Amino acid sequence: MASSPPKRSPEGQQALKIATIYALIGSFWIVLTSGILTIFFSRQLSLSDFAIGQVLSGTLVIFSSSWMLYLLVKSKLEESHRSAQALRLRDRAIESSVNAIIITNHAGADNLIEYVNPSFTRITGYPAEEVIGRNCRFLLGNDIDQPALENIRTALRENKDGHALLRNYRKDGSLFWNDLLIAPVRDESGVVTHFVGIQNDVTDSKRYQDELEHQSTHDMLTDLPNRNLLKDRIAQGISYSSRYKQTLMAVAFIDLDNFKFVNDSLGHQAGDQVLKMVSTRLNKCLRGSDTAARMGGDEFVLILFEDPDEMNTAAASIIALLERCINEVAEPYHIGKHEFFITCSIGYALVPTDGNTVEVLLKNADMALYRAKEQGRNNVQRYIPELNEKAMQRLELDNDLRRALENGEFFLCYQPQIDLINKRIIGMETLIRWRHPQRGLISPANFIPMAEEVGLIVPIGSWVLRTACAQAKAWEDAGLPQIKLSVNLSARQFIQPDLAATVRLILAETGFPPEHLELELTESLIMHNAELFIATLRSLKEIGIELAIDDFGTGYSSLSYLKRFPIDRLKIDQSFIRDIHTDPDSAAISQAVITLGHSLGLKVIAEGVETAEQLDFLHTHRCDEIQGYFYSKPLPAEEFKTFHQAHLASA
Repeated sequence: MASSPPKRSPEGQQALKIATIYALIGSFWIVLTSGILTIFFSRQLSLSDFAIGQVLSGTLVIFSSSWMLYLLVKSKLEESHRSAQALRLRDRAIESSVNAIIITNHAGADNLIEYVNPSFTRITGYPAEEVIGRNCRFLLGNDIDQPALENIRTALRENKDGHALLRNYRKDGSLFWNDLLIAPVRDESGVVTHFVGIQNDVTDSKRYQDELEHQSTHDMLTDLPNRNLLKDRIAQGISYSSRYKQTLMAVAFIDLDNFKFVNDSLGHQAGDQVLKMVSTRLNKCLRGSDTAARMGGDEFVLILFEDPDEMNTAAASIIALLERCINEVAEPYHIGKHEFFITCSIGYALVPTDGNTVEVLLKNADMALYRAKEQGRNNVQRYIPELNEKAMQRLELDNDLRRALENGEFFLCYQPQIDLINKRIIGMETLIRWRHPQRGLISPANFIPMAEEVGLIVPIGSWVLRTACAQAKAWEDAGLPQIKLSVNLSARQFIQPDLAATVRLILAETGFPPEHLELELTESLIMHNAELFIATLRSLKEIGIELAIDDFGTGYSSLSYLKRFPIDRLKIDQSFIRDIHTDPDSAAISQAVITLGHSLGLKVIAEGVETAEQLDFLHTHRCDEIQGYFYSKPLPAEEFKTFHQAHLASA
């Protein structure tokens, strides 16, 4: 089967028509002008009378030129077609562009819009018919003072490319970020007649960029400024304070007291909720010029400014604000069914008195914070130069404390507990002591808080319990009457999930009978989360040991919880006993604790008894037991054994 001839393009077909018409007209004209038609009308003429060669050559010229005409026309038509296709492609590209394209007329001073593509309508909400003939400035709304606009004005003025990131507003009033590029359009002579602008809606990417920038300068959990932004603001504050001499600036370091207790008992999720609540409460106390930041963990920093006429007034105002922060933080926290309390300690430094650099101010405020913790926590302390020396001593003490346990530098003392009725020793409280090889005896008030902070209190507490049980068992084996052994539990120990298992193990290792062991817990400790700790208290009671609440009366016990606690004994804090015969309030509280304890079926013991007047008061109000210097100070093991034997002999 023969193949069909190739199909001509529309342009070729049109060119062929033109060339054919030209050939036909040309050929007819040659025939007409050659006189060949007269043959048909005159018998006197013959073909010999004509120049046949001339006709043939003319016809050849006509057909040759027709072919050339065909090729020329075909080329021009194809070129025109390609140009039209390119223009249509450009139009479709502009119409289909995801970016908004605007063409403005540069002939006038206002650069009025002549064209916008569909994406302009999609991005801005303005249809083309509403914007043709207008200047683009309507997209700015009232936001006409943007610095980036100067780049666009300069480009229009100087007939050059321009770029700017602008805040524009849609027809519905919503903001979008416009990444705008403009370029001049020149005619054949090089004169700028138009400007073309390309709008790129970068709102999402701008929001993402802003979020990344925000995250780099703000705490992810609380959304407070983080350490980086904090340092920058302190530096700015120092500069501001140096320019305006009447301005008083303070940097305050805040640490939550026993926050680890919350994390360990309720979980980190609850701890995170508490941190967010604390950040809200701190911001509630601040003014517009102040800043609250989170350093990390449970540490916060405040930057405070005061501008009064009297600097003394400024200092008092700062202290008042910090105390307000303490009171706000101390309000109850509710997470699920749990209610608990948290306090905070605050140390602060002033500019420029206590430092004029970021690092020095933070360091000094931190030292003041440690001073607040040493003063019993839940208070405010200002930096004083003497703290530098104390800080160095503390650092050295911290290093020594980490080696003290393994070096055998700790030892135990035992303070007798006396029955007020029969005056017999019925128990002993175990108290740890540290004999430093260079510094000698170090008070527990100096190293116990440090041990809690650095996490050493748990192994130290286990050593105390194991050593005390072993010693008491040795005394019983040696023939001394069995008496109760009281051992204090720290907050860190109490929240250990394996506390009951650890106590069981130590009792099994030492052979000490559980019914002769009493564990003491502070009132504030168990009231942090009473509901949760009831279960822990019950697990300890199941071992067969007794439980006592130490320092009773200093906290905020709820009677409804107290009656649910499996407690055996209440200890009246020595702060009430000290002034019991001179202070009516101390006397009233002591008497109330005794009455309360007896009404709940509990034994009541008073600690810190040193005088006969105190003893008489307690005896009169039927306190069950006492301990204190009136009978004996805490004694090392051998001295306690001797005291116990002598007391038995005199009974």
